[in-house]
Amino acid sequence: MKDNRELILRLYMAFSKKDIEEHEKICAPDIVWRQNPGFPGGIISTGYMDVIKNVYNANSCRWKYFSFMRKDITVAGDTIVVEGVYTVQGHGAESKVSAETAHVFKVKEGRVISFQQYTDSKTLWDNYLQNKGGRMKESPQRKIGNFDV
Repeated sequence: MKDNRELILRLYMAFSKKDIEEHEKICAPDIVWRQNPGFPGGIISTGYMDVIKNVYNANSCRWKYFSFMRKDITVAGDTIVVEGVYTVQGHGAESKVSAETAHVFKVKEGRVISFQQYTDSKTLWDNYLQNKGGRMKESPQRKIGNFDV
């Protein structure tokens, strides 16, 4: 479905421009946005304003440099899979690193209703922790391995 592909491309463009109005038009008001728990700051956000706060704003604080490059988009009806690569640099890190990722979107009635992220996050953690002395602050959220998320 070309329309669903175009919708997801519009969403990525809204992210890159930090266009909140466009984001609101594209996403359902009760969108469920799941960053995998092993991802730095991984959390489930509900509603597009939660996504803005927990994803856009948090990534700006968490990373000195953050980018996503799309490699491929596969559309299967109302499910869209986007394969890509994150490139990040933590505030105290000496260099940038990259990690493979896949984003799975669900669309209903022309709006994005969910997002699920799958990412090789160890590389990102290693880079992020360079400025933390290898440790995360205690968090009220759950622990995964040796890391708070």
